[in-house]
Amino acid sequence: MNTSIAPFAATRRVSLTALLVVIICSLAATTSAATNKKPILLSHSNSTRAIALETITLLAEPFSLNQSIPWGTDNRTRISIFAMNLELLPGEGINAFTADVQDSTGKLYPLTVEFMGPARDVWGITNLSGITMFVVRLSEDLGDVGDVLLRLNLHGVSSNRVRIAIGHVGGGPADDQGAVPTPAPITPPPPDAPLDVSAFINAPISDADAVRFLEQASWGPTPTEIAHLKQVGFLAYLNEQFNAPVTNPSRGSNYPDLLFPLDDNAQQCPTTSSDPNYNQAVCLRDNYSMYPIQRTFFTNALYGPDQLRQRVAFALHQILVVSGASEVNRPSWMTIYLQALDRNAFGSYRTLLQEITLSPAMGEYLDMRLSTRTSPNENFAREVLQLFSLGTDTLNPDGTPQRDSQGIPIPSYTQTQVNEFTRAFTGWTLATALGAGITNYRDPMVPRGGTNHDGGAKVLLNNQAVPSCGNNATCAISDMNVALDNIFNHSNVGPFVSKQLIQHLVTSNPTPAYVGRVARVFNNDCDGLFNQGCTGARGNLKFVVQAILLDPEARGNVKDDPNYGKLREPAQYVNGFLRAFNVKSFDKTQNSDGVLDSRGGNFTGTLDQPIFQPPTVFSYYQPGYEVPGTKILGPAFGILSTSTTLRRANDINTLTYSGVSAAPSSPTPLSPDRPRGTSIDISNLEAMSVNPNDGQVVDTLNTLLLHGSMSTQMRSSIITAMNAINDSNLTTRHQKRARVAVYLAATSSQYDIQR
Repeated sequence: MNTSIAPFAATRRVSLTALLVVIICSLAATTSAATNKKPILLSHSNSTRAIALETITLLAEPFSLNQSIPWGTDNRTRISIFAMNLELLPGEGINAFTADVQDSTGKLYPLTVEFMGPARDVWGITNLSGITMFVVRLSEDLGDVGDVLLRLNLHGVSSNRVRIAIGHVGGGPADDQGAVPTPAPITPPPPDAPLDVSAFINAPISDADAVRFLEQASWGPTPTEIAHLKQVGFLAYLNEQFNAPVTNPSRGSNYPDLLFPLDDNAQQCPTTSSDPNYNQAVCLRDNYSMYPIQRTFFTNALYGPDQLRQRVAFALHQILVVSGASEVNRPSWMTIYLQALDRNAFGSYRTLLQEITLSPAMGEYLDMRLSTRTSPNENFAREVLQLFSLGTDTLNPDGTPQRDSQGIPIPSYTQTQVNEFTRAFTGWTLATALGAGITNYRDPMVPRGGTNHDGGAKVLLNNQAVPSCGNNATCAISDMNVALDNIFNHSNVGPFVSKQLIQHLVTSNPTPAYVGRVARVFNNDCDGLFNQGCTGARGNLKFVVQAILLDPEARGNVKDDPNYGKLREPAQYVNGFLRAFNVKSFDKTQNSDGVLDSRGGNFTGTLDQPIFQPPTVFSYYQPGYEVPGTKILGPAFGILSTSTTLRRANDINTLTYSGVSAAPSSPTPLSPDRPRGTSIDISNLEAMSVNPNDGQVVDTLNTLLLHGSMSTQMRSSIITAMNAINDSNLTTRHQKRARVAVYLAATSSQYDIQR
């Protein structure tokens, strides 16, 4: 039977019987299942044209932009499409899916997935068992574009793309390479079995997913770590990381305790000294700049065993922001804050929130130490609500905003509530000075005493009434605890914090289903896919991190959803590159000193991410930043510009071809800001560069940097570039070939995106 769309061109209206005929008569043999289960959108048996209907009118394509029969007050066209081979978690539904279409220019248009259900239940046709109907709404910016290619995405994996016509039939992009018709099988498939998450996680780990996991859970995969992860498995690896020791156990951190210098840097670092080894520049550098903690950060990132703690702590730094760019401009002051992030990275978010609230660095940065009953300052109160806990919109459990009858997001708090929290946080100051001329930025803030706290009655979130308790120190402590409890227990905190952690570790555009699963674990650590050892605690970051990294949306061999993944922010980009290539000192005899810039700063600073010096309380970039020209979140794109794109290439060029040389030790042994320097060791790739055409070098780079996703064009370009180098000296020939391959792979757009 001819199953082309031609029979529908005359009448366009399709009865239920005709629908059954279209699906059943386009049946074909089932193809073998893929290792990574991909959704399959149904097409006709002799083309990639979708089996699709206008949902309300049951008209076939071409689909008008607006339906003749309104959908409530919204008459934008809805289209029904049909899919099978769906592997969902128990209870997982429509918010796990996204969809998009691509026109002839290559532009992608997101479609809203509004409904899913078994086709047999929707249409009453028992033969459609195992086939699911989806309803998608056309986006507002989609015009009369003719043929487009449509896909459905689940857990970061895309379906095949099928063809539908918008406005008119014809034109549009060519079918994807290798695309074939995907009719329903001859024997209607049984209902899709749910995903067995335990079997999924405990299955042998592929190279691709091992690399992907280590991109998310560390500062970058290394060959040794890949082999270890594959040997022990995800759960054992996470337990190792959760229990990894730190170098400063008394602080629960890798940041060493630093000297607290005199407030007056001229006194601490005078022009001259009787000490023959004294150097004023070194004194100023080590006591009044971010150099010591930036150097520690990079050393830890490159070599530290507790990689996961470091990644989570840095993510938390970008949520609960303190910056060393201005007010908190001394490394010892920042160290106390950084130690708190390390210490609580796998602990309670409530504990972390309180430690950061009373941190002298935060008290200085957001002025809480100056806020009193008679001179209140709302900076901290506003940001603890807006940035550290709730966000500005009232959220559903899956992180999507709640909206009023006009479709406008409902605010999560009011200015009146900001004022009430401002009052609750009054009356705090820095603890007693550490010595003459040394303000105490080491110990938690303490109540100011006297009548500086506003102890009057207050009304907080969810109309929680706080009775009057007096303008004294005891009341200041009580009000702070009540205020933080009130914030911590708000329903927004789970989805708000969970989504940002997902964005920093895994993907910028997590589905609401993913956010919802992680938020449930935030709310109750026993309400997750993996809960061994749980206690029912709220805000247990250890279980939140585990839920993020073991979720089906994070795991799997292939992630080809075009909106999946994240731009590697500079810290990840630089550290990941160096870890991949056995980073060493400049002379390759020992470890790097962690100073990743020939000018004594750090390469990430050239890329608009100076470590621990974010420009505002909104961090280095904002979590809600959208990629220009799209409706897709891409937070780290907020600091990607023409200039920083060029600098990325320049920085990789420096690290690949020359490295960071060690600074001279004169005039005194203390003066070098780069005592050992930094370089990469790619001797293994040099040995493989004898014959570029055998693919050993590109295959190694493909596995280590791109988890097997290198395009054919990129592979060919790298091999061509390697073959173009034919120095007569074999040693330099192989060195140059290996370096050009590394440079081209690491500066490619494919490596820019962590997928």
